[in-house]
Amino acid sequence: MAMTLRLDESHDALLEALAAKFGRSKTEVVQIALDDLAARADKSARTRTAFDRVRTRDADLLERLSR
Repeated sequence: MAMTLRLDESHDALLEALAAKFGRSKTEVVQIALDDLAARADKSARTRTAFDRVRTRDADLLERLSR
């Protein structure tokens, strides 16, 4: 599926520079950036879930430690 990406001049210049720096097409750079952002979002969600699980499981201990 194709999509048109509209960027202001500064972002287009940045994308062009990154593509040249890494020897990739502008499309590849955008795809890499999207994959990276998705991976970080997933990691953040998993970290939040783990933190909530520990906070719930160890609520009494955490309360005692805070005193």
